[in-house]
Amino acid sequence: MARSTLPLTATQIKTTKAKEKDYKLFDGGGLFLLVAKTGGKRWRFKYRFNNKEKIIALGTYPSLSLKDARAKREEYKSLIANDIDPNEQKKQKKEEVLKVEKKKENTFYKVSQEWHENYQTEVSENYHIKLGRALENYVYKYMKDKPIEDVTRLDLIEILKILKERNLQDTASRVLMIINKIYKYAVTLEYVPHNIVADIEQKNILGKREKKHYPTFAKDKDIKGLLLAIDEYSGDYTTKMALKMLPYVFVRSYNIRYCEWSEIDLVNKVWIIPASKMKTKIEFILPLPNQVIEILEEVKQFTGNGTYVFPSFRAKDKPMSDNTLIGALRRMGYTKEEFVPHSFRAMFSTIAYENMEEHGFSGEVIEALLSHKESNKVKEAYNRASYKKSMKGLINWYSNYLDKIKTTK
Repeated sequence: MARSTLPLTATQIKTTKAKEKDYKLFDGGGLFLLVAKTGGKRWRFKYRFNNKEKIIALGTYPSLSLKDARAKREEYKSLIANDIDPNEQKKQKKEEVLKVEKKKENTFYKVSQEWHENYQTEVSENYHIKLGRALENYVYKYMKDKPIEDVTRLDLIEILKILKERNLQDTASRVLMIINKIYKYAVTLEYVPHNIVADIEQKNILGKREKKHYPTFAKDKDIKGLLLAIDEYSGDYTTKMALKMLPYVFVRSYNIRYCEWSEIDLVNKVWIIPASKMKTKIEFILPLPNQVIEILEEVKQFTGNGTYVFPSFRAKDKPMSDNTLIGALRRMGYTKEEFVPHSFRAMFSTIAYENMEEHGFSGEVIEALLSHKESNKVKEAYNRASYKKSMKGLINWYSNYLDKIKTTK
């Protein structure tokens, strides 16, 4: 005859004391209280599943009362009757909790910052900074702390609509491009199962996108007026000299502002811009015409002991700010609809293409001077090696062309 177990009482459990060794008090039906030698009391449930004896922890006394421990025992018995192992179910629930917690940790901000950091090696420093600013200005305010798995297409569409209402369709398009890159990264690392950007038809939200070109000057009288206005600029000296050099080299604003003396070779008349500063992530060797060499030799007397060729007028150990050149053009009377620092590139491109018969250089040479990336990798490597002489010839022609315009009555 099987020995029966007397059920435990609340008083018995409360008054029981620790001994030299751990011991058990049985309540029946597999439920027992483990009294540890340290004084702790822990509920346990012993059961058989698939002919194997198992034990599962229920909780500690008095946090878990006798009544509640018995309720758990009955709950687990019901699971076993339905061929469910309580231990496995407990393990699955724990994994689900951890998954939810992990999901909360993987916010859009966290994942996008990971992408942004990893993407740094793919783009120029200036472009990398712009990407960060775009996220801060247009995205994070709407879903910074939201788990990336919980972000919906409607969340992204709402951002696009807000930017469209502000007449910032181009910005909206760029923002969606950035978010698309973030989601590709997130899918790759299994932060999300699917790239939701792929399901958004951009033109249905923003409408047909009209390509906007930078304003520029193509007429001789306008170019002459600009060059003379720069010569007469009465503001900061280094700002004026940067503006004097920019028409002849037509690099991106970032490159002229961050130009370092270590990049300039006055003897060989070249400016070697490192890959980290280039949008193409390829080192760029720009031949310098005599007009630029004269400007640099003059500037070297004033800033040659520092890092930057055109340092900030506020701090000589820092580069010129993004707004300095823009502000100078505004003080000279040019609006953003008329001319911006990037317009020097468009001006060169327009003049160079319109006068190909005169200077005799191909479109590939023009694009090479603009440091535009060639899509064909083999051709790109060949062009970089073969166009050096042609690039020098074209930039000298263009520099003389500008001087001729400025001095012609």
